[in-house]
Amino acid sequence: MHKKVAFIGSVGSGKTTIIESLSNIHTINTDVQSSVDIGKELTTVGIDYGHLVVNQDTTLGLYGVPGQQQYSLVWDFVKKGLWAICILVKNNESDSWQEVSYLIDYFEIHKGMPCVIGITHADQGCDQHTVHNINQILAKHQLNIPVYTIDPRQRDSANLIMQTLIALEEAVT
Repeated sequence: MHKKVAFIGSVGSGKTTIIESLSNIHTINTDVQSSVDIGKELTTVGIDYGHLVVNQDTTLGLYGVPGQQQYSLVWDFVKKGLWAICILVKNNESDSWQEVSYLIDYFEIHKGMPCVIGITHADQGCDQHTVHNINQILAKHQLNIPVYTIDPRQRDSANLIMQTLIALEEAVT
């Protein structure tokens, strides 16, 4: 069975990087030179793609979308037929955690859908203000979603996200 996982979140939250860390194949990367100052040189403008073999019966398509809402047409394509979602949030960046509520609504995240939040850019420790605000947003949406501090550059850290998504599905079935 092939399942579709989306990696969503603000610009620079690590979506392309986590897909590169997880994928068993050479990834499709749609980064281009940014024409405006977004805090980094390159930005995703299409769909990044990777592929992960979980076992002989299950494979995962890993889809990364642009962080800017102006690319919501791409979001619409990716959100169809999703099995699971990972929301990436930049540590200590209010624009990033404030977008979580919008993403939950846009991607129609609901109870029973495997979903994980990964807080990135926390090399010096995770800001408790970020965690507190994310938990308040989840409470408002009446969702109980695991929240981890991760480093998308590290395969073990990225695997934590995938293992949690699989465990969430197994807990429901």
